[in-house]
Amino acid sequence: MARNIGRFTRHQGFLTLWALFFLASVSLLLSVVSVGLTARRETTNQLTRDYAQTTRVIERQTKRHVKKRPAQRQEKPAKQD
Repeated sequence: MARNIGRFTRHQGFLTLWALFFLASVSLLLSVVSVGLTARRETTNQLTRDYAQTTRVIERQTKRHVKKRPAQRQEKPAKQD
């Protein structure tokens, strides 16, 4: 039994090393995905803020430059016989 102890230890260490590599890879992948989703969400929020701000500016400019006309009376058309 004593002759097999070293062989089991190396084999178990090899599996442990692969498990550690696998867990590190999965952790790195999840980190990259998480950062990507966060960046995408922030980009979407920034675009939404810019759109709302630009829309407000356009509405203000439209109100300032469009002249309001006085209310026009609606004339009834003459009756045709």
